[in-house]
Amino acid sequence: MASHIYIGLDLGSTSLKIAAFDGSSGAVLAQAGAAIPWQRAASGLCQVPGTVLRPLILDVLAQVGWQLGARAAQVAAMACVGHGGGLYVVDAEGALQDDFAVSSTDQRATPISNALARREAGALFASVGTGPWSGQPAMIAADIASRRPDAFQQAHTLFFAKDYVAMVLCGARATDYSDASTAGLLDSTSRRPAAHAFAVADSAAWQPGLLARLQDSGSPLGPLLPQVAASTGLSAGIPIAMGAIDLYGAMAGVGATQAGDTAAVLGTWCVNAAVGPIDGSIARFLQAGSPSISNVVLLDGGSAVMYMHNSAAAMANTTWLGGTLRLSAPELIDAAFASPPGANGLRYLPFINGGGDASAGFLGLRAFHTRADMARAAVEGVLALHAQSLNALAASGLPRTRLFALGGGAADARLSALLATLLDCQVLTPGADESGARGAAMFAAASLGHATQPLQATLQTVQPTEGLRSFYRQYLASFEALRTDMAPIFARLNQPLE
Repeated sequence: MASHIYIGLDLGSTSLKIAAFDGSSGAVLAQAGAAIPWQRAASGLCQVPGTVLRPLILDVLAQVGWQLGARAAQVAAMACVGHGGGLYVVDAEGALQDDFAVSSTDQRATPISNALARREAGALFASVGTGPWSGQPAMIAADIASRRPDAFQQAHTLFFAKDYVAMVLCGARATDYSDASTAGLLDSTSRRPAAHAFAVADSAAWQPGLLARLQDSGSPLGPLLPQVAASTGLSAGIPIAMGAIDLYGAMAGVGATQAGDTAAVLGTWCVNAAVGPIDGSIARFLQAGSPSISNVVLLDGGSAVMYMHNSAAAMANTTWLGGTLRLSAPELIDAAFASPPGANGLRYLPFINGGGDASAGFLGLRAFHTRADMARAAVEGVLALHAQSLNALAASGLPRTRLFALGGGAADARLSALLATLLDCQVLTPGADESGARGAAMFAAASLGHATQPLQATLQTVQPTEGLRSFYRQYLASFEALRTDMAPIFARLNQPLE
C-alpha cells in the first residue's frame, strides 16, 4: 500500500520553501523554493506586493506538484509555517492592506517602538510577554496610521505570513497562538487578544476583533480550493492544517519540543528559544520582566510555552555583506573560514536591521584587513550574538538539556561547530534539511491523527573545535563588553543633526 505524502510550506523572511515528504520514511520526495522579492528603502521599508506574493506561492507549489507527478494523488494533507511579526492585513475580499505584505524586518516604526518601550516596556511584557519592537503588527500599524489615519477603514482580518498562505490555499482565515503571542497580541495568562496591545496603534479601526480566530497548530483549516488545485497539479479537497510560527515549526521538525530543548535558528533574524516547563512558571517570568527574555510564546490554547531571546538580524548581516562584496552566500562563508579565528583583530557588531539604538559596524578595521577578514568578523559576530542570547536564556533559569542549530545557516557544519565552540557544548543539527517545511508537514499529519515521528529529521551531532575553546570563551566575553561599551555611542549616532 502506498504511503501518505504530506506537503510542508515555509514562508520565511528571505524565501518560500515547499517540500513533499514520505509519511513512512520522512524522505523528501519533491522540493522547490523561491526568493521573496522584498522592496527595501532607506526609510526602513521592507514589503512585497500581494500581486507578487500570491502568484509566487502558487508557482512554487506547482513545481512541487509537477515533481510528484502521479504521486500527487497520494498527498494527504498540507500545512504552512512562516516568519513571525510583520503586517498581513486583508480586506473582506482577501486583498492585502495597500496591496502589501510587510516584513518583520521593516524598521519604519523604530521611533514609535523605542518611545513606547521607554514608557511601557515593563507593563507590556507583564501582560503580553513581550515589549514593543519595530516589526510588530501593532507598531507597523501605528506608523501607517500616524501618516494616514484612515488607513485601516477597509481592514477585515489580521493574521500572519503562514496564514496568508493558508488563505490562498483554502480560503480560511485563522491564526495560531505561537504567531499571535510572539507578536504581543495575546494576554499571556488568558491566551486571549489583549485590548491594550491593540490600543498602542492609536487607530480606531485597529481593534482586537480584527485578529483572526485562534486555533491550535495541527488542527484542520479547510480543503484545497479547486482553482488552486487546477493550477498546481494537486487534487482539490486536500486538507489544509493550521501551522505555526517558523521557529516552532523548525523545532517540531527535529523533535525539539520537550522542556529543556533549546534552539538557535541561524536565519535572517537572530532567533533563540527554549521550551519551558509546564508548571506555572510562566507567571514568574512575566512578573520578573527579565531582559533575558524578549518573547513569551504560547504554543497552543492550553499550557505549552516557549521563551525567546531575539535580535532583528543574524544571517541578514552576511546576506548584506555578501551582496556588498559581491560574494554568494557559500562564497562568503568559504572566505570567512579562510581567515584565522578572530579575523586578525577585526570585530563586527551584527545589527544590520537595527535593534533599539544599535546598528551594524566593523570595529578595528585597518588597511591590512581583507574581505576574508570582514567575512570572518561578520560570521563570528553573528554566532556570538546567538551564543550571548542562549546564555541569557539559561541565566534566566531555563534549563538547556539539548541545543539545536536550525535554519539556513545550519546547513554549513562549520557554523554549527563555531556555535558549539562558543558555548563549549555539543550541538544537534539537521544540516541542510528544511526543518521548517518538515515541521509544517508534521502539523499536516497531526491534523489527520496520523503518526508524525516518521517525519522527524535525522540529526547530526557537532562537537566544539578542539584547541579553540579558550580562545572563543575570551572572544565571547570581549563581544559582550563591546556591546555594552557601544551603547552610548549608538545613542549619540541616533541623535539627529540640525
